[in-house]
Amino acid sequence: MFTTDEGEVIRAADQAASVIEGRGKSEYVGLSKVISVRVPVILAAQVQALAHKSAKTRNSTVTTLLEVGLEEVRERLSEETLKDLVEIEQELLADEFNAMKGA
Repeated sequence: MFTTDEGEVIRAADQAASVIEGRGKSEYVGLSKVISVRVPVILAAQVQALAHKSAKTRNSTVTTLLEVGLEEVRERLSEETLKDLVEIEQELLADEFNAMKGA
């Protein structure tokens, strides 16, 4: 979810749709990590079509779609599962930051 300067909460899916339709914009500032994934050809074509329509990079489009998917799935998880996920995420982030310090 995103929050505007006025405090309005916007769901990730609504933000993504507005970018694709040319009614909104998105910008990411922060650290990133390269990961490699294999996707079915039909998904690759759908992602590329969204990227083309929104005049965004494929990378930006995939990142946005991951944000949307994660938001949607997390909303459907139990509090206990969410708590476990946050703990795992914190450990993984700490490992990443420690690795960056050592590099």
